[in-house]
Amino acid sequence: MKWLVKEWLCESYKAEKDNGLKAYVYKSAFWAELYLGQKTPGYDVRYKNHTIARIYFERKGATVKELAAAAAYPEISDLDLVEIAMWVNKLRFAGIQPN
Repeated sequence: MKWLVKEWLCESYKAEKDNGLKAYVYKSAFWAELYLGQKTPGYDVRYKNHTIARIYFERKGATVKELAAAAAYPEISDLDLVEIAMWVNKLRFAGIQPN
């Protein structure tokens, strides 16, 4: 595991593993949430130009849904995706200052 996730662009993140793997996390398109009936904020995890997972945040937890494209990339496991989701959850509130 051992991922390091940093904010890359506005609401996008770059995840790097200590062995050199890189994945990118982008905010899901608005139409995807409507089409899939998902009412919670979502992020797409992309690896080698393929969306391999979706992360949805509900209250204090996260749901990670692995997509069919993930089967082609066994170097990123379910535990890796969960670790990335935990980082993103931590970082998406890092810039918010309470009043």
